Amino acid sequence: MSAGRRDLARPQAPLRCSARILRLPKNEIDPIEDGAAASERAGRFAVADGASAGRDVHLWAQALVRAYVRQPPHGQASDADLREWFLGVARHHAASLPQAVGPSWLDEGPGAVTGAYATFLGLQIGFDDQGHAGWKAIAIGDSCLLQVSAGGVLTAFPLGAPEEFTDTPRLVPGHPDLLATSLNSTAVERASGPVAAGDTLLLATDAVARWLFTLAIHDIGGLHRVIRSPRDDLRDHLATQRALGAVDKDDLTLLTVRLRTGPRSR
Repeated sequence: MSAGRRDLARPQAPLRCSARILRLPKNEIDPIEDGAAASERAGRFAVADGASAGRDVHLWAQALVRAYVRQPPHGQASDADLREWFLGVARHHAASLPQAVGPSWLDEGPGAVTGAYATFLGLQIGFDDQGHAGWKAIAIGDSCLLQVSAGGVLTAFPLGAPEEFTDTPRLVPGHPDLLATSLNSTAVERASGPVAAGDTLLLATDAVARWLFTLAIHDIGGLHRVIRSPRDDLRDHLATQRALGAVDKDDLTLLTVRLRTGPRSR
């Protein structure tokens, strides 16, 4: 999969985004611990994967993606700016959390579970000063972006192959004090690239991303079928693949963004 850029010199027609969110819980009892949010009008999209070993991780994952879509870090954010943005989200989240419920052993002793953690991927689609369309993304951990260009070129971020996934990805702590001590300049990864009409951008939590990367290597036709499939058909296919062991037994979230040419303004 390529990390290269296509030529941006040609004039581009206005683009329109359409987004689809598919979420599949790992069981019928526990709340899905992933978060996903999209604003087609603003061109902002995000997914987050809550770590199961935390408390109220689904709330933290949703807080991250909603904050990014509603009020993201500014386009030229420095490392310090990104750190402050994540801290701001964590402070607001901590202040708005409901009172914890559940057995007291969750909060006491060596097995205490008092915090939430999540991976995060945020994507912004927009135009530069010359009117060329492109994307910018930030990521912490192993939620991934896969761009499939109209010409079949694949670009991935921050990981790019199934073997790059591990059991210990970087995580964003939901507690402000933990976040302040753990988030440094190397934690947040960045990438950017061009987009054009006909491109599809897939934002996926780790289990789905690993499966997509496997398809990209061994079954490119299967990857294109994923892109084209109606949501209900894809949900059934993912559930089947998970039951067969081709997809990890985890919560599954896939946010699909398609780009097409929009009407020119007059």
